[in-house]
Amino acid sequence: MSDLNTKIDRFAAAIVAEATADTDRALAELSQRRSAAYSAAEDRVLGDVYRYIHAEVARVKTEAGRQVSRHMLENKRTLYLRREEIAAEVCGEVRARLAAYTASPDYPRRMATLYADALAVLAGADEVRLFLRPADAALAAALTASHPQVKAQVLEGDFLLGGLIADAPALGKRVDATFDSSMEELSGHFAELFGLSLSGEMDEGGERA
Repeated sequence: MSDLNTKIDRFAAAIVAEATADTDRALAELSQRRSAAYSAAEDRVLGDVYRYIHAEVARVKTEAGRQVSRHMLENKRTLYLRREEIAAEVCGEVRARLAAYTASPDYPRRMATLYADALAVLAGADEVRLFLRPADAALAAALTASHPQVKAQVLEGDFLLGGLIADAPALGKRVDATFDSSMEELSGHFAELFGLSLSGEMDEGGERA
């Protein structure tokens, strides 16, 4: 009877041990599943956080880029407008100085030099047309008399600032020595001449920077 009880006790202990082992295994599996579920949930949360941060960084970068672009555009526009103001001021000053120069004793001598240079370019021409502005009509006689070997037809030019145009239709050549043309070149290259050029073009309204 004692042996039977011992066997029963052992069997019961084995059953309890097995049950305990099964419980431990079940708990371990549950723990693993919970751990896996937790890890998966954690991964999802981390993924969501990463995507959110990435999206926010991209949004901030985009917004910052837009702000920088707007700031650069505003600076370009401001510089463009200021450049135009300076160009107008400089051109106005140049016109005033040209007006004073054409009224000075040096101007007739300058015109004589311009005419001589023009005839050098038109070398070989027996006849030329000499265009002068109305204000310089009084210089025509002296200019044509300085080179009697060339017959000059004096005509009224459509320029205003000074200088002259000479051409030789027979040669198909023309010399533009007017102050007006020089002024146009000055205006066209104002940014380069005065160091006010912009690196790009204006983005709005088709205005060049």
